[in-house]
Amino acid sequence: MLTWLQRPSAVLIAILLSPHTAPAAPVAAGADQDVSTTITSKKMTVKNHDSQAIFEGAVVLTRGTLVVYSDRMIVSFGSPEPNGGEERKTREASQRKGPETVSNRAVNKIEATGRVKIERDNGNATCEKAVYYREEDKIVLTGSPVAWEKGTRVSGKQITMFLAEDRSVVEGGSHVRIEADGGTK
Repeated sequence: MLTWLQRPSAVLIAILLSPHTAPAAPVAAGADQDVSTTITSKKMTVKNHDSQAIFEGAVVLTRGTLVVYSDRMIVSFGSPEPNGGEERKTREASQRKGPETVSNRAVNKIEATGRVKIERDNGNATCEKAVYYREEDKIVLTGSPVAWEKGTRVSGKQITMFLAEDRSVVEGGSHVRIEADGGTK
């Protein structure tokens, strides 16, 4: 049985990523939490039982001055099942009420894979995989990650950006390159 949730819909995207749920994407510290989020892609699949929306093909997430490009993006809703699945049972029961319950689930993780490029007003990054964890307000970049800002270029095995703290940790053979002219041309 096909439902309206199995077809891409601007209305569905607005419900899934409305500012009334939770921040759907990484946001610079101090940024306005009421900024809307837009995700475009060639294909979107919603898996209610898995609490996921999967975007594939030329994916672009835009939130304020943040733009994330990738080949595939998985937006996960809800929280892990700490009490042996009781939360899942409650969630499944609430889903039987109708599609409007989708908007009651908060985004807890966004995973972008395949030629990931992140553009922000204060810097850029590239990698093969970027995972945003809402609860910790951090992005973990893996797969040859490189980040640069104002003439400084950093790479390593993994780069973790703590957004609220405006700090980053580079692990696994960090390499820093500072341009002589500060990167301005």
